[in-house]
Amino acid sequence: LERTINKGKEDELDQMVNSLNAASTVLSKSLSEIQENETLLIKVTENYPNSYVSIIEKDFTVALISGQEFKKQNINPKQFVGLHIDNVFGNHTIASQYYAKTFKGEEQFFELVTNNEHQLFKTVPLQAEDGSIPRILAVVENITERKKLEDRLQQSQKMEAIGTLAGGIAHDFNNILAAILGYAEMAKDDSQPGSTVAKDLDKVLEAGNRAKDLVQQILSFSRQDETMSIPVQPVSIVNEAIKMLRPSLPTTIEINQHIASTTCPVFADPTQIHQILMNLCTNAFHAMEETGGKLDISLKEVTLSAEDLVQEPNTEPGTFVQLSVCDSGPGITPDIKAKIFDPYFTTKEAGKGTGMGLAIVHGIVKNYGGFISLYSELGEGTAFHVFLPVIEKEVLPEIEVVKQMPVGRDRILFIDDEEILTEMGKDMLERLGYHVTVRNNSIKALETFQNQPDQFDLIITDQTMPGMTGADIARRMIQIRPDIPIILCTGYSTIISEEKAKSMGIKEFALKPLSKKDLAVLIRKVLDNNPNQS
Repeated sequence: LERTINKGKEDELDQMVNSLNAASTVLSKSLSEIQENETLLIKVTENYPNSYVSIIEKDFTVALISGQEFKKQNINPKQFVGLHIDNVFGNHTIASQYYAKTFKGEEQFFELVTNNEHQLFKTVPLQAEDGSIPRILAVVENITERKKLEDRLQQSQKMEAIGTLAGGIAHDFNNILAAILGYAEMAKDDSQPGSTVAKDLDKVLEAGNRAKDLVQQILSFSRQDETMSIPVQPVSIVNEAIKMLRPSLPTTIEINQHIASTTCPVFADPTQIHQILMNLCTNAFHAMEETGGKLDISLKEVTLSAEDLVQEPNTEPGTFVQLSVCDSGPGITPDIKAKIFDPYFTTKEAGKGTGMGLAIVHGIVKNYGGFISLYSELGEGTAFHVFLPVIEKEVLPEIEVVKQMPVGRDRILFIDDEEILTEMGKDMLERLGYHVTVRNNSIKALETFQNQPDQFDLIITDQTMPGMTGADIARRMIQIRPDIPIILCTGYSTIISEEKAKSMGIKEFALKPLSKKDLAVLIRKVLDNNPNQS
């Protein structure tokens, strides 16, 4: 990749050199004639906005220099004529070596960094009629902005790779969680209510569900998971995030929390609320990592008027949930404050930050119709305040309460390549009263259905399996029997989505791991809404 990029850069400079070679008869003559034709050199460089061209004498002094780069910086290039190149381009021993080689007749192509400015050099010998090389031509392009774009591209590719890795982990991890949660639920069903075993299993289920949520957060962060906004109560999410945060921070950092017992709900994705808090707390931790300090987290409800929102003209007055994260670190300088929410901007050392955390937080908050404010003074710490608009109670959908777990006597074909999951699925479904046939091989599952298509009332299949995907199985089965209801399950997939699945005729699309209750409700939803179901 680097060789390809450098080849492209050299080709661009070669084009510029070729343009200048058109004026070679001028460049190879005496200095006085060159100066007389300075307008020609200026005209040639007009098409190269980030570049300048110079003619260097044998003693390394500048004979002539011109370019749009000087015009951009409001600099008169004539002030450099007669100066040694070290006074123009900076004292670079390496550059001098390249110039010396050029005076020997060898074209050179190299890159230098001066005062954080990246410059690309192409030097060409200007041969006189007698064969000598009294001066050389140097074409210099400022590629600082291009370098920044390349860095962003590399960062983007890194994030994409992380996302791909996260997707693979999510699929396998969700399968593992499905088995853990499923067997834990059944073990709890078999235990005495209120017993020590039942209480222990409750803890297993609680931890398993936290792991399930964590997988969704990873996918959301890697941008491989579609967000789903719903009315949520932020108090429980913030309290849960703080529980997860405590073990990860050193004892030198004291956490103080001031969380309201309840607030009005907000319309948001729960994983993104969690992500906002974790990003802000991570930044606070890095600010206090060396010296320790206090981390204050608060959540409350506030009412803001139009006067309060003068700095936020696109935000409507009203009631907001305010999430604040404050640290006792060294504070932020004014120049950094102005860039704090810019993508890829970071003050952290390599390996500690991508420059995307606060940009992501800012984007999430804005998307929800809220805003984020920053207060920081040197020596006085930093405070981030996130404001999310609340939703009115009448907007909240009615929550359907399932009083009793639905059961049935229907015939189900359960397909999954993980044997432990088919065993668990069979046991779980039979406890709900269903007649279950399981298959661990997608090809054999299709053969079973082809041989007896009328012997099943419902198909539940995994998506990612060797030989044939769940979507492919569903398509074949629907061709055989168009009225067969199918539930497609997946731990994670980039190939199939709920919308695509339903457009194929699949009745429901479910993400693993599913609890026994969720599965029971989903099955009845599919079967009871099937017009051909007896």
